[in-house]
Amino acid sequence: MKKASILILTVALLLAGCSGNKEEKNAASPSAATSSASASPSAQPSPSPSAEASSSAEASSAPSAGEVSIVFPASLNESGDVEGMTAEVKEAGATNITENGDGSVTATISQENLDKLLQKYHAELSAVIEGAQSGDGSSSIKNLEYDEATFNEYNITVDRAAYESEDSADGLVIFGLAMQSMMYQVYSGVPEADMKITFNLIDESTGEVFETSVLPEAAPVQ
Repeated sequence: MKKASILILTVALLLAGCSGNKEEKNAASPSAATSSASASPSAQPSPSPSAEASSSAEASSAPSAGEVSIVFPASLNESGDVEGMTAEVKEAGATNITENGDGSVTATISQENLDKLLQKYHAELSAVIEGAQSGDGSSSIKNLEYDEATFNEYNITVDRAAYESEDSADGLVIFGLAMQSMMYQVYSGVPEADMKITFNLIDESTGEVFETSVLPEAAPVQ
């Protein structure tokens, strides 16, 4: 397996399961409780402390007017480093950062600050792409087309022999694009099950796609 492919698979291991985790909802069945006509108000059951705490936590984490919620998938929290994973969004003004029962993490941020964060990511991704196409001649990447609105698909034309060379470091470019594109989708509010980034590698000499990888699955398409 070539070095670049190993790097892509590394990303896959970090993000594996994004499309497989689905939240299940259990419908509670109401019970038919019978009370006597002489029962006093004090006889009615009162909410347990844990139920009250849960209700309070949900109320405190609910977005206010002008705010939105960002959900980091559980697959991005495999290390359990919530502080590190949310440091960037927290610096951007996010509050009420909560780790959910399924391992995902929810943060609340104003729409204005979220827009600024997305603009920052858009600029950084565009800079990486521009740099990849205007290298010093040592890069195997000859052209890079992408979906500028979503950053979810890349068509990368390369000198195939140079790309597959052991000396090639272009796999690192793909690694960087994959990680930043995934976070761009998180901040864009893309549902976990819909998160996907496709890399099509095109042979410059033939114009044919010789490898397609889809993250997080990273399964080559034949």
